[in-house]
Amino acid sequence: MKSAGGRLRNAGTSFFIFSLSLLLFYVLYRSRSFDDSRFTSWEDVFSVVRPLRTGVLLCFSLVAAYILSRSALVEKYAPAALFMGSFVVSSLFWQEPEMIVDASRYFTQAKHLELYGFGYFFREWGNGINAWTDLPAIPFLYGVLFRVFGESRLVIQVFNSLFFSSAIVLTYLTGKELWGRDSGLYGAVFLLGIPYLYTQVPLMMVDLPSMFFFMLSLYTFLLALRRGGMMVAAASLAIGISFFTKYSTWLMLTVIPVMYAAELYQNRKEELDRFALRGMIVFFAFFFLISIVIAFKHDEIVKQIHLLISYQKPGLKRWGESPVSTYFFQMHPFIPVLAAVSLFAAARKKEMTYVMIAWLVLVILVLQVRRIRYIIMVFPLLSLMAAYGLGAVRDRMSARFIAYATAAFSLTLALSGFLPFLQHTSAANLRDAAAYLDSLDVEIVEVFTSLPDDYVMNPAVSVPLLDLHTKKKIVYRYDETAYPLPEDVNSSALRFTWTYKNPLYYQEDPEESGKKAVLMITDSTERKLPDLIREKTAHLSGKRTFGISDKVFRHQTLVTVYH
Repeated sequence: MKSAGGRLRNAGTSFFIFSLSLLLFYVLYRSRSFDDSRFTSWEDVFSVVRPLRTGVLLCFSLVAAYILSRSALVEKYAPAALFMGSFVVSSLFWQEPEMIVDASRYFTQAKHLELYGFGYFFREWGNGINAWTDLPAIPFLYGVLFRVFGESRLVIQVFNSLFFSSAIVLTYLTGKELWGRDSGLYGAVFLLGIPYLYTQVPLMMVDLPSMFFFMLSLYTFLLALRRGGMMVAAASLAIGISFFTKYSTWLMLTVIPVMYAAELYQNRKEELDRFALRGMIVFFAFFFLISIVIAFKHDEIVKQIHLLISYQKPGLKRWGESPVSTYFFQMHPFIPVLAAVSLFAAARKKEMTYVMIAWLVLVILVLQVRRIRYIIMVFPLLSLMAAYGLGAVRDRMSARFIAYATAAFSLTLALSGFLPFLQHTSAANLRDAAAYLDSLDVEIVEVFTSLPDDYVMNPAVSVPLLDLHTKKKIVYRYDETAYPLPEDVNSSALRFTWTYKNPLYYQEDPEESGKKAVLMITDSTERKLPDLIREKTAHLSGKRTFGISDKVFRHQTLVTVYH
């Protein structure tokens, strides 16, 4: 039982955390001009969203976090509570439109597998299937989902939420294995304190699945070293899959030999041979697995690496985001601050296992990787660093409230700020037009695109995104001569859109029987219709325009449906 003085001190600490959270929101809002995020900048978000509403909701969510911190319910059922809670929360973001046009590539690759099978996918990946700088693991997985469950964006969103929730649980299990249950729990909750992550869950991208497979690689490798058995095979397979999710994963996987060295050093006085043998088996099995794929796709992979070095690497300097944006606006400031505290705490304790977690975070900082999408995989490790730093708070309830307040702050910001902002961008037009098409009594949608005034993006890549949203059959003929390359194509952030190859499944005869609608994708509702479109729509009496426009993103996607 705590004394009256102890309870008073605890109440005072909780009030301080509550007040500091509100103060942080005010300070960040007033300093929002420093946020140069290219996706959810506070400057852009709060040009659409009322900050007072977010602030009021934040008060309620912090109270809820305080009440939850008084209970040990989450701790008692940590894996289940974290998984179910994060899944439910992430599902609230499924209404977000498909914001990033890169999704058109992953959808197209997945649809090839769905329609033409596994053999075609492996044979044509990088040739008939334009792979750009994408590795095949995640598009392959998406294609399998389409083939099994049907082509639906909801299928992708459900599985991405499963990946997200599983990554939360893996963060907990990794922290628990290294430092105990409290560290694991705080690390998992801190990962929920990154509002940017919530906005990535609904998107048909590879970043969140890559984060899951990366954390699966780390956890299974740790268990393979410590327990052996089937975990050796599981680790080899997990690392192999992770290797083929993204090229940036190759840098992240340098943590595996660091973990191996740290574990060998920790156990140098006992069972060293057993630890060494387990690690070597994992490495040999991993190299064998990846060598099979590389042997068949060597030329394609070499071309992609050349493109990454010649185009992507110098481009990062032009497309970068500041560390202030990434570590203070796109995640809760408590996380980087506590992570910094953890460096001193671990150095004082000479904690060798800490090196496994801190290694990649330090590498990212030294290399100055200034693009948040490329470092998503590191966020679970940064969260575990913050959890280690939170160990400096001796009062357990106060530490718990800090962690829960961080998650409550970020969820409130993401739900009441980031999500409404993203729903008011032109990307929502494709989603809304697709829903409208699905309500019409038509079977075929013939799509046309017009060359935009501003050569930012080739509008043809919007067609796969429309296809992702609708159940109707899409017909689209891409005429390369109608889309001359822009002068700055070699340095364009959306260069891949100008290498668009129209998939065969869009090129079927539009004159086939069946009720048809015509859909026009433009960058302006004021554009004069081409003669061909006027001829196609002359007999169609129904018309609906989806014209949400924003002043944030340079490319606008406006849609008109004729039926």
